[in-house]
Amino acid sequence: MPMEKEIAALKDKLTEAEDKVKELEASKVKELNHYLEAEKSCRTDLEMYVAVLNTQKSVLQEDAEKLRKELHEVCHLLEQERQQHNQLKHTWQKANDQFLESQRLLMRDMQRMEMVLTSEQLRQVEKLKKRDQEEDEQQRFHKRKDHNRTDAEEEAKAPAVCAFAHEESSAQLSNEEERLDSTHGSVHSLDADLLLPSGDPFSKPDTDMFKDGLRRAQSTDSLGTSGSLQSKALGYNYKAKSAGNLDESDFGPLVGADSVSENFDTASLGSLQMPSGFMLTKDQERAIKAMTPEQEETASLLSSVTQGVESAYVSPSGYRLVSETEWNLLQKEVQNAGNKLGRRCDMCSNYERQLQGIQIQEADTRDQVKKLQAMLRQANEQLERTARERQDLEGALKHSAQDAGHQISALVLRAQASEILLEELQQGFSQAKRDAQEQMAVLMQSREQVSEELARLQKENDSLQGKHSLHVSLQQAEDFILPDTVEALRELVLKYRESIVHVRTAAEHTEEKLKAEILFLKEQIQAEQCLKENLEETLQLEIENCKEELASISSLKAELERIKVEKGQVTVEQLMFEEKNKAQRLQTELDVSEQVQRDFVKLSQTLQVQLERIRQAGSLERIRAILNDTKLTDINQLPET
Repeated sequence: MPMEKEIAALKDKLTEAEDKVKELEASKVKELNHYLEAEKSCRTDLEMYVAVLNTQKSVLQEDAEKLRKELHEVCHLLEQERQQHNQLKHTWQKANDQFLESQRLLMRDMQRMEMVLTSEQLRQVEKLKKRDQEEDEQQRFHKRKDHNRTDAEEEAKAPAVCAFAHEESSAQLSNEEERLDSTHGSVHSLDADLLLPSGDPFSKPDTDMFKDGLRRAQSTDSLGTSGSLQSKALGYNYKAKSAGNLDESDFGPLVGADSVSENFDTASLGSLQMPSGFMLTKDQERAIKAMTPEQEETASLLSSVTQGVESAYVSPSGYRLVSETEWNLLQKEVQNAGNKLGRRCDMCSNYERQLQGIQIQEADTRDQVKKLQAMLRQANEQLERTARERQDLEGALKHSAQDAGHQISALVLRAQASEILLEELQQGFSQAKRDAQEQMAVLMQSREQVSEELARLQKENDSLQGKHSLHVSLQQAEDFILPDTVEALRELVLKYRESIVHVRTAAEHTEEKLKAEILFLKEQIQAEQCLKENLEETLQLEIENCKEELASISSLKAELERIKVEKGQVTVEQLMFEEKNKAQRLQTELDVSEQVQRDFVKLSQTLQVQLERIRQAGSLERIRAILNDTKLTDINQLPET
């Protein structure tokens, strides 16, 4: 029974394949469990890292808030100092305006005094001026030569230096009259130059500028010691500017108006000219119109001098128009004015010290602001990095969750398709099985028919053999009479030969027919066997694929359930956190409202007590005393009740 053996072998192979499928499923389940455990540990580590990042972010936010508050305070302090600086600048500008006005009035007084002198006195002043210039150059040369020698001995020779300075100042005071005479002489020569013809090689604007500068230089040199002090105060190295290290823009255009013309190498008072188009403010006009006590004294002296000159006799050229006493008084006034102009006032020095202190404080404040800004920048950068990392982690988590969701949905669809395919395969397998069984039944039936046909043929063969023997025996038993003639024998042979040919032809036809049927049945059996084997292999592969897909679907279902549970826990935790925050906020609001209510009760009780005391008071003084006693600046000052 070869078909039964083949069926038994196929059943054995099917059982072995099922065992292998079970082993593969068990190994896949183990690998999936290991992967899920590793992913769970990684997820816990990631959650811990996110928690650490959240704490770092909160700490950095607190630091940033502190730094922002400190920066706001520093900016407020800087703004206050800037306002103080602007106020001090305004004060400096006022002082500068007053100083310029006093200089202008002094120049006007000096011009008036120059108008009193004669041409002879002016020439003498010019000669003395030249001689004094030569002496000054010699003294400067000797001073530069002796300066290197006396540097190391200054402390030991301090009294000698003071004596030398005193002698020099007395010499300068003695030469004051001569310098004044030379100045007036130069002015006279300048006035004479104004009468030049129009054909002068110098152009008119250039000569005017040159004469203006020369007149200013001569009027400044006529001040003697005051001129040297003014050159120190108003030259290129202006003391008020160098002491504070300030620009011209810090104190307006008037402080920086000490520039000297390119055509004149002198530190004259005329260098303090206002720029073109400059408009005075009301404070400056008030300062210009107001007169100082020194200016009033100078004006009175000038009025007395002019009155004396007008009433005096006009002497011939070369003689002095004023008396000796008036001339000495005039020299003293000029010297006093020069000393006052050259001496720095205490208010200016105080302003300079205050300005220097404010500048130092402003520099320190700016350094602190820069440091705080750098710290705030670093904290913001770190906070941004933390926020970016957190966003990246959140994005990665969202991306992984989306990928997992897409994979789960795809696997669910694949599982559904696999289930549908499995059902179709099961139906096809059952249909193929039924067809195979039907074919097996047909084959069994055809086999039985073939066996029956063989038995019949065997029987026929046997019967034929028996009939042949019977015929032989019958022939032997019969009296076979051979024909006597050749023709009869020939006819008999031909007859027997024809019968033999018919029998052989029938036998060959039957034999070929049986052989063809046998070959057809064998080929049909082999084709059915191959079809059965192929069908079994395809069904086995489909069964294995379906089992694998079912295993993956079951694992994905478990993972989906776990993710749903975790999401539910996260949402519950978030809700709990929000509820806790809400409860804390409500608690704080309740505490604040209770405190406000208690303070209101205190205030109402205190007011009732004070009203009762005011009702009981008998006089206005008593009421005022009660009201003065009840001046409160804070709610905590209320008494406890």
